[in-house]
Amino acid sequence: MNNKFCVIGLATVLIGIGAHKLSAQNATTNFYDTMLISDEIKTEENAESAKDSASQLLNSRPQEIKVESPLLRSHQRKIRQNAKSPAPKTLEGKNPAPFGLSWGASYDEVKNEGVILNSIEQKDYINNFSATHLPKNINLFREIVLTFGIENELWRIIAYGNFLDDTPSAEKVLSLYNQYYKLLEKKYGNAQQFYTPNVINVDQPLGNGKTETIQQEQAIGNPNFLKELQNGQAFLYATFENGQVGAALSVNVDGQGKSYITIEYKNLTIMKAREQQALDVL
Repeated sequence: MNNKFCVIGLATVLIGIGAHKLSAQNATTNFYDTMLISDEIKTEENAESAKDSASQLLNSRPQEIKVESPLLRSHQRKIRQNAKSPAPKTLEGKNPAPFGLSWGASYDEVKNEGVILNSIEQKDYINNFSATHLPKNINLFREIVLTFGIENELWRIIAYGNFLDDTPSAEKVLSLYNQYYKLLEKKYGNAQQFYTPNVINVDQPLGNGKTETIQQEQAIGNPNFLKELQNGQAFLYATFENGQVGAALSVNVDGQGKSYITIEYKNLTIMKAREQQALDVL
């Protein structure tokens, strides 16, 4: 009996090791394909419906390690000390980010540039602030949110476009989407578009008075596209990345039928560095 349990136990361990290796290979292969899209890139009303399709694409965030150990506690103390240290008066020399900001800048560094920061809550993210009076801005966006994380360094920016009184085919927001798709592709490259169409049943004549019901995918910009986006029946977004920064652009419609675009940026270099720090601790 003991031998039987030993054999079963060994088989379980081997299976677990194999699964871990396969998971590690997939994680390495799909690093950029699991990093940019978060729930915020979808409409607030349709976040739950979007989660299943978006979670497989660009949805990771820096790991938060909660293991109790002297080494980890020492590392966390250093983080808190660095966050409290005097901030430089300028962001010059740092890695440029959208809206005239700098990747990796602390809360104090951004504030010292004249940016007004108001704390807000966002699911799955730590230290988020709605930002106004940015160094650079355009009137296209009604709100811009900065995420500093527990390490107190800017690694994520999400911009919400102005609400549009759109046509039933979402003509206005699609025009903006196409415009910024080209701009983001030019700046970051590696453009990939993802479209989940609404599928409807259509009766197709077969002759002799008989019909056959077939499923038909609805095209982007069809006469009911605005309503499809609003109801979570269709999703349209694109991702871009250059190895250092990733961006995600999406088309959204709120509960009142107002359309808008969303652009979310994440610094991939900072995310990879945090993952490496977590690995060093383990």
